[in-house]
Amino acid sequence: MNQFNLPVSMLRQYCFCPRIPYFYIARNITPVEKEWMSQGIEEHKRQEMLSKRRNLSRFGISTIGKISFNVELYSDKLSLHGICDAILSADSELSIIEFKNSDYDKFTMETAVQLCAYAMLCEEKYGEIIKQCFVLYGSKGKTRKVNIDASIRSKTLEIRDHIIKNLKKADIPPSSAEENKCGQCEFFNFCADRF
Repeated sequence: MNQFNLPVSMLRQYCFCPRIPYFYIARNITPVEKEWMSQGIEEHKRQEMLSKRRNLSRFGISTIGKISFNVELYSDKLSLHGICDAILSADSELSIIEFKNSDYDKFTMETAVQLCAYAMLCEEKYGEIIKQCFVLYGSKGKTRKVNIDASIRSKTLEIRDHIIKNLKKADIPPSSAEENKCGQCEFFNFCADRF
């Protein structure tokens, strides 16, 4: 494999554990779907339906805007692709919207990297700089604004580069995941050196 074009989800997964992209891509293992995975898919559908009825005030927008759902993004230059939950176009700016299934406002590096990757893909596709993204949590759609700065951009590209390097080596990468992460991982049975 000379040219990698990674799904954005692999960057998020790498933040959880560096081994997950290896199992998915290098080993081509598709794990049995966990219950929380299908719950997440259903929550995304529900949030999309609700977002069509909500006004844009939760995003600090008073003008008319448009939300596009399930936007396909792809870039050979960035070596990334994915389907963004939603893109908000308002006040002459674009913003990424990500839906999360949890009811609590638990913001993680995984989410920041995922948002940033979608923002960079969107910038390339539409030629506009994205300065902010939004995460909508749970059934009430509690909203968190996330600024996309140089630091998170650098971290996102660094993670992408680590994944590509690991895949080219084709060796299982080390993992620093804690026991609680391993216990909920769909690849737990494939890691012989974990707990």
